[in-house]
Amino acid sequence: MSDVDQTEPDREVTPNRRRSVLIRGAKWAIAIACAIGLYFAGEAAWMQWNAESEKLQRRIAEIEIEISRASSGRERARLESSRAELAASVPRLGNLRWDRITVACALYAIGLVPPSFLLHRALWSLGQRPRLGTSIAAQLLGHVGKYVPGKAMVIVIRAGALSRDGVRAVPATISIFLETFLMMAVGAVVAGIVVLWLPVPRWISAAAAGAAVLASLPTLPPILKRVAAKVAPMDPDNMKGGIGFKLCAAGWGWSTLSWVLIGASFSVLITAIPGTSEMPPWYQLYAIATASISLAVVLGFASLIPGGAGVRELVLTTVLGVSLGAVHGILAAIAARIMFIAVEAMLATGAWAWLRRT
Repeated sequence: MSDVDQTEPDREVTPNRRRSVLIRGAKWAIAIACAIGLYFAGEAAWMQWNAESEKLQRRIAEIEIEISRASSGRERARLESSRAELAASVPRLGNLRWDRITVACALYAIGLVPPSFLLHRALWSLGQRPRLGTSIAAQLLGHVGKYVPGKAMVIVIRAGALSRDGVRAVPATISIFLETFLMMAVGAVVAGIVVLWLPVPRWISAAAAGAAVLASLPTLPPILKRVAAKVAPMDPDNMKGGIGFKLCAAGWGWSTLSWVLIGASFSVLITAIPGTSEMPPWYQLYAIATASISLAVVLGFASLIPGGAGVRELVLTTVLGVSLGAVHGILAAIAARIMFIAVEAMLATGAWAWLRRT
């Protein structure tokens, strides 16, 4: 009897231990993949920043040669003025407005929180009962997953964090999809409305208008229910409040607030970077910044490229270049990439620590 009593528990414990080891290994694999994605995204942005700075330095050197060869005093004065303007626009640690960069980072961090309330409400509408803190932590932690190819890691990370409060995989997937879908839809509409009033290339206006129409129609509850059912089928009896007009209205409200804050963050960041052109009035700058960053994020998300790398910068440079000049637009686009990575990494670290502690 004693041999049997000792053997049977061992048989039960061994599979549990193996499962625990596999789960722990999967978590570490996810963490490592996200860390690698963040590292390469940050390195690429920093290298691009240095490359643009070197371009400005080379242009200044070329102008100095032209000054030495100038045949008239008027031409020499014009070249010296151009050299002074370019020298002032070269980004250095000393001429960046770090107080404004700090404000921009804070606004962006706050702007990432409102979608968490939409995620939380969607989960409750589908019969799940996570704590609000867990929903916020899951939302913030999931941002690092978008730097892994395929972006499916976002769902894996958020669903894994929500499972701590007993949230099942299917309603978690539906809620995460709804939050992301509504966020992108509202961003497309915001960009589409504002960009139409800006003197940008036709392809930008067409892309903004098309994205606004295509993204807003599926947010209607009848269509959204069908789309959600295709993403992750679920028993209607378990959907409780389900996907209705109240949930969609809340989605538009929280998503709009998020884009308002993100636009404010980007407009402040633009003013923190030295430039050769005069800044437009604050309300125009805010409209331009909000439209450009929302369109860049939406198109970057649609590209399925990790972090929207390259797509965001192209859109931002094109839209901002009209009002701020090409150099300032490029530097602002790269600075936004660096800020996004830094803030999202810090928030994800804080969310991970909170989940571990609770």
